[in-house]
Amino acid sequence: MVSIFYTSSFAFAEQGVLKTITLEKEPAQIAINQKLNKIYITHINDDFVSVINGDTDEVEATFTVNGGPNGIAINKKNNRIYVVAQDENRLRIINSTDNSIIRSITVGSRPIAVAINSRSGKAYVVNADSDSLFEIDSNAKKVLDTISVGSNPVDLAINEGNSEILVINQGSDDVYVIDADDGNLLATQSLNDRPHSIIFNSFKEKFYISDQGDNKIFSAELDEGLFSTSIKTDDFNGGTTPSGLALNKNKTKLYVANRDTDRVSIINLNSEKIEKTIPVGAGPTKLAFNTKTSKLYVINRGNNTISVIGNTLVSPTPSPSPSPSPSPTP
Repeated sequence: MVSIFYTSSFAFAEQGVLKTITLEKEPAQIAINQKLNKIYITHINDDFVSVINGDTDEVEATFTVNGGPNGIAINKKNNRIYVVAQDENRLRIINSTDNSIIRSITVGSRPIAVAINSRSGKAYVVNADSDSLFEIDSNAKKVLDTISVGSNPVDLAINEGNSEILVINQGSDDVYVIDADDGNLLATQSLNDRPHSIIFNSFKEKFYISDQGDNKIFSAELDEGLFSTSIKTDDFNGGTTPSGLALNKNKTKLYVANRDTDRVSIINLNSEKIEKTIPVGAGPTKLAFNTKTSKLYVINRGNNTISVIGNTLVSPTPSPSPSPSPSPTP
C-alpha cells in the first residue's frame, strides 16, 4: 500500500496593517470620497489638507485651508468637500476637482465637526465654544438655523431616514437628539465621561458612541430606549481611551481607535464582542472606511502617520510530513 500525504499551502485572509503612510505634519481628522477614491486629512495646526490616492495609498496633493482646518465631510451628491476652520469660525466649501474654495460661511465659535445630510443637501456644524449646532443650506450656501445644544459639543451623526441628529457634548457629558426637520430637541441622555465620537449604522438603525472616560462603546437605539447595550473595548485586551469610530461596508463590524494603547479594535455587531485588535501607530484618534477598496484608514496623531488596514494574506505553518512507512518484509 502506498500512502500519500498532503500539506496545506493555501493562504488565508486576515485583517492587518497593509501600509503606513508618513505625513508632513500632525493630522487631525479624515473623510473619504468614495466615488473619487480619495482620502482627505486635515492638519489643524498647519492650515492645509492632504489628499491620499486610494489606489496607491500615497499622498498625491496638498491644498491650503486657512484658519485651523479640523472637521471634514464629503457631500455625496456633488463631491464637494466641507471643512470647518475652527480658528476663524468658518465653514469652507471646496471644489473636489481643483481643491479651490467655493464659499466660506460664518458659523459659531470654534467649529469642530461637520456632517452632511445627503438627502436634503444640508450641512450641520457643531461649535464647541458657543454650544450650538448650525444648520446650513449647502445649495444656497447660507445659515438656516442655530440650535442650542449641551456644553462643548464635539461630534454629531445623522439618521437621514428619520431626520434625527445626535450631538455628543463633552463638557456636559450627554447627548442631544434633535429633529432635523424643525430643529426641536427630542431627547437628552447623560453619558458617563468624555464622549468622543458618534456614528450611525443605517442597517441596524443604531448609533454608536465612544466614551473615553470608562473605555466603553454605547449602543443607542432610539425606538427602544436611548442606550440598550454597552461594549467594553478593553475586553480581550482591546484597548483604552476609545476615540474614533468607523463601520465596514456591510455595517456588520465597528472599528474603534484606542488612543492610549495604539490599537484598533474590531467589534462584531451581531455578537457585540471584540473579535480582533490590531496594533497601529502612536495615538490613533480618527478613522474612516473606504467602501470602494474595503480598506480602513487610521489617523495616528502621536507619530504623524496613517495606518492602512485591509485583508492580508497569511500562509499557514506547514505541518511536517510523516516519515514513510517501512517496506513490508518479503
